Amino acid sequence: MKCPYCNVEMIHGYLNCGTTIWSEKKHRISCLPNSKEQFALHLRAPYLTPHHIESDCCPKCKRIIINAADYETNIGE
Repeated sequence: MKCPYCNVEMIHGYLNCGTTIWSEKKHRISCLPNSKEQFALHLRAPYLTPHHIESDCCPKCKRIIINAADYETNIGE
């Protein structure tokens, strides 16, 4: 996949993480969205192992592209 920002070939790999949320706001204490907040990606705490999210990373501009289609979301609802 080519980077949409600088057109360099991206490296395919995995974002290894625990509880994660992409949200409209900064979370200072927990990663739980409130009822009025929109979020595009919410991963709850794994029980034994971290989540492994397929992604592509640009070696030049250091941007990471994630397809969040398979994860909990409320954007567009």
